Parts: sequence; C-alpha cells; structure tokens
Amino acid sequence: MFSIKEKVSALNHISVTFSSMVIRLSLNLLIGIVVARALGPNGKGLLAVIVMIGTTIINLGNLGISSFNTFAISNKSVEEKDIISNSFWLGLIISLISFFVVLVLAFNLPIFFRNIPRSYLLIYLVSLPFIFWANFFDGILIGEQKFRLYNIFSVITQLISLIGVILLLLVFRLNVFYVVVWYALINIIDASLPMRSVLSRYGLSFKINVNVFKKSLDYGLRIFLTGIFSLLILRIDLYMVNFFKGMVEAGLYSLASTFGNIFFYLPSSITTVMFPKINIENKSKKESVARYSRISFLSVSVLALGTLLFIKFPIGLLYGREFLSAVQPILLLLPGLIALSVSNVLGLYFLSTKYPFKLTISWFLATILNALLNFIYIPQYGMVAAAITSTISYLLVFGFHYYFFHKETKMGFYDILVPRKEEISSIIERIMKFLNKGIKNNT
Repeated sequence: MFSIKEKVSALNHISVTFSSMVIRLSLNLLIGIVVARALGPNGKGLLAVIVMIGTTIINLGNLGISSFNTFAISNKSVEEKDIISNSFWLGLIISLISFFVVLVLAFNLPIFFRNIPRSYLLIYLVSLPFIFWANFFDGILIGEQKFRLYNIFSVITQLISLIGVILLLLVFRLNVFYVVVWYALINIIDASLPMRSVLSRYGLSFKINVNVFKKSLDYGLRIFLTGIFSLLILRIDLYMVNFFKGMVEAGLYSLASTFGNIFFYLPSSITTVMFPKINIENKSKKESVARYSRISFLSVSVLALGTLLFIKFPIGLLYGREFLSAVQPILLLLPGLIALSVSNVLGLYFLSTKYPFKLTISWFLATILNALLNFIYIPQYGMVAAAITSTISYLLVFGFHYYFFHKETKMGFYDILVPRKEEISSIIERIMKFLNKGIKNNT
C-alpha cells in the first residue's frame, strides 16, 4: 500500500502537473484566439488539420516506445543508456519512413489531403524527427519521475509558441504559411529541451539494442494499437468534417475539439504521475486507480456543468460571433468527454500490467463504429453529427473499460464514480490553498 507520505507526494506531483497543463491550456487558448481573430475559421481550420496529421503520424508510428520507456525506467528492467539510444535512432528511422509515406500519398493520392496545400503539409512534417523525439524523451523523464523538468519544458515551449504567433500575426501581419513554419520550429524546440536534459546525463550510443527493441514491442504493441484507435476516435471527426464540409466548418469544429481537450487535463495529470508510481507498487494499484477515477469524475462533472451554463459568452467574446455555431457541438460532446476522462484513468490499471489484447479489440470496435457513423452522417449534418458520433463512441469506450476493470477487481460504479467525503474535502482544501497563495502573491 502507498504510505501517507507517498500519497501526499503523488497528490503534489499531480497538482504540479495539472497546474502546468492548465498554464499550457491557457497559452494554447490564447494561441487559438489570436489565430481565430487574425485568420478566421478557414486559417484556423487549416492549422488544426495540419497539426492533427502530425499527431496522427506520431500515434501511428511510435510503436508504444514512449510508454515502454516510462515502464522500463520506472521498474529498472532495462538500462537507461539502451533506452536512450533506441529512442534516438528509432525516432529518426521511423520519422524518415513516415515522411516518405506521406510524400508518396501527397503526390499520388492527393484525395487523402483534400483542402490541404501540399507544400504547407510537407514543410510542417520536416520536423517529424523532433515530434517523435519529444514523445520518446518525455517518456524517459516521466519514468525517472522528473515531473518538475517535464512540466517546465512543456510550459516554456508553449510560451515561446504564443510569442511567435503574436509576432507573426499581430505585429508583422503575416499569413498562415509563416505560422506553419513557426509550428515546425516549435516542434524542434519541444524535443530539444528533454533531449538535452537526458543526453547531458547519459550520453548517446551509436547503436540500436535489438533485445531492448523486442522488449519494447512485446510491452508496447497493444498500447500502440490502442493509441492508434483512440487517436482515430478523437481526430477522425475533424478530418471528415474537413473532407465533407470544407475548411471553414473544420475551423469551427476544431474549436469544439480544442475545448474538449480541457476535460483530459486532470486525467492526463493523474496518469502521467501515477503510471511510474503504480508500476513500482502493485499491491494497492486497484484502490489507487479507483480513488483517482472518483476524483477525475467529480472534477470533469463540475467542469461540464460550468460549460453547460456559461460556454456561450466566452466563445463569443474571445473568438468572435462567427464561432458561436461551435457551441452546439461542444455541448453535445459533454457526456462523452466525461466518460472518456474516466476511461483514461481506468486505463492506468492496465498500463501497469501487460495491456490486455481484449481491451485493444474494444478500442478497435469503438473506432470502427465511430468511423462508420461519421461517414454516414457528417455529409448531411456536418459537425453536429461529428459531436454526437464522438459522444456515442466515448460512452462505448467507457463501457468496455468499466467491464474489464470490474471483472478483474470486482469494483463497481460506486467504487469508481462516487467520491468520498474526505476526497471532496481534500480537493476543496487544495483549491483554497491555491487561491490564498494567489491572493497573497498579489498583495
């Protein structure tokens, strides 16, 4: 079991990571506002789709290496120098193969990149090696439980990104092409910080350890496949909205997608911090996962209620009246976002073991359903259909996670969804401490 001291340490790390994510979210929202105001729905949609393609490539090509890095380093089952050298060389090789595949598709099957300027896409994807390296080396920092460094690097990158966007769009009045170039440079910065930290301590070997690579595949392949399916569920709707309805509606729906990411910040903070900790301490992992599932459900439910009551005003104020049509898909996404947030925390239980293939199959089934419903209904109903389809798929994913978690742990809905009195008190206490600290700093 985790001791009281360990629980406090975990909560502190979660609080710091969550605070970092909130800061990054705020900076990202500011970037979105600047882009929306300067470029309108069309420019915002173009940038969102290009970044989405880069995200898709990293999920299709990472082979579960980042998760394995965290797993292997936290339980010390593999030497760090071997993990580091594999991360570097595999990141380079996989990114070059991915770029070549995209190049072939862009010139021979351009329908895959409908409404996307080919030159813009290829310029952004020049930074692919750095996208992979950022993913792999962040996994190393998390495995070492260097959460402070990980969070600092993330905030610095997002702050630099915001400054660049403001200069390009508001000061120099440049067009979307230069923002695409800037985003590619940001990917380089995003990778350079964790790489420098890790390589300065361990150096770099000039060979790939095949045995470690086999171990990473043995552990990470199921997680890799799950990552692909989860990404498709999260991103295929935006791709299909662009494909069937055009860049303007994709720009509007991208706002709903961006807002939906807010619901994953607390669950992501929990999984980031608890994965290496639970990986070390196995005896109490089901109780820990259930506890943080309850906390996550309470937090995202409160956020959903606030969204339901107040979302229209900030959307109109910050993004402009032309983005108000994004409010409806945001509201339709709320039940699904709550369900998927809890699913992410429950998934932590399976990440700390050999990820069951039956759960991967479940993600696959939900992805197929999502794609079929999008294909049938988006051409007629646009982004409203995309939001409803996503919610249905997210609820299905939660159903699978709950079923398998309950089957292995015998824990029910009360255990994973109903917060305890002391947990509510702890959350309120931490919020009050945070607010009091802010007030003292301002006075």
